[in-house]
Amino acid sequence: MRKWMTTIAIFGALCSCAGASHAREDELSGTWRGVVRKGAIETVVLFDFSRTEGGYRGNYWGAAPLRDAVPLAGIELGHSVRFEIPRLGVFQGELASGTIEGTYQDSQGGGSFHLEKQPDPDVARMAI
Repeated sequence: MRKWMTTIAIFGALCSCAGASHAREDELSGTWRGVVRKGAIETVVLFDFSRTEGGYRGNYWGAAPLRDAVPLAGIELGHSVRFEIPRLGVFQGELASGTIEGTYQDSQGGGSFHLEKQPDPDVARMAI
């Protein structure tokens, strides 16, 4: 009986951890607006991420003027978030409380970025 109770407790704990991990992954899905900084220059940017069976997919939009979406590559979510804008740069940041903050590397060095999750994708696109 004791062995059976221990097994149930362990199973419950594993399910709780899996649920927490799943919820963490869902934090990334949505529209994110923010800035990319390189030295004294700040550029307003927009990203969207969505979860698929194979992981995540996403898009990037630059501002001034608003360009067509650029599909993201190599999106990874673990202890940190990593993604690439092909031919532009590789981003690595921490996801916490509706923000992603980190650094990026491009062909001329790198910089930092700060993104905030947007409540409504249509409102976020209009704000750029």
